[in-house]
Amino acid sequence: MTRGRPRDPDLERRVHDAVLEVYWETGWAGFTLDAVARRARVGRAALYSRWSGKAALLVEALEVRSPLPVPVDTGSARGDLVELARQLLDGYTGAAGLVTLRAAMEARVHPDLLAGLTETLNSSRLLAAREIVRRGVGRGELPEGTPTTLLLELVTGAVLSHVLFAPSGPRDPAYADVVVDAALRAVAQ
Repeated sequence: MTRGRPRDPDLERRVHDAVLEVYWETGWAGFTLDAVARRARVGRAALYSRWSGKAALLVEALEVRSPLPVPVDTGSARGDLVELARQLLDGYTGAAGLVTLRAAMEARVHPDLLAGLTETLNSSRLLAAREIVRRGVGRGELPEGTPTTLLLELVTGAVLSHVLFAPSGPRDPAYADVVVDAALRAVAQ
């Protein structure tokens, strides 16, 4: 026989929704577990018993809802990079993507937030993106010595710039192809 209230199967979804909403509205300075609890319509104790603090809660919500790419293997380095660019374009145009960008900027001035974002969000996805280049070199599609970081920064940086500064509205589906082709030409020189 179990004691207490039954576990709410919808709690995490509601909490993650509330995290994104509250963080978007208030940023790090106004982001509190109490505000999330009110928005998610859950008791504060439910949050405090599951998450060690606001940084852990934000990082988990971003990891679950993150627009960052999932591992991809289309069979070619170019195809993988195009898919990476498309995933980023799609992901950063939604609410979770915008919150992720805001958190990344605020993490620069809030070390407690920076540690969680760097460890959790960047490490696994960065390794997956680097794997694209490693496979491309291994298959002979990219030359030995291809500057992995530079190639990925050219692709992801162009996508990020496009999301931040291009007029909103429908995105040109060919944009990812154009960016990847330009990046591949740049690192081949």
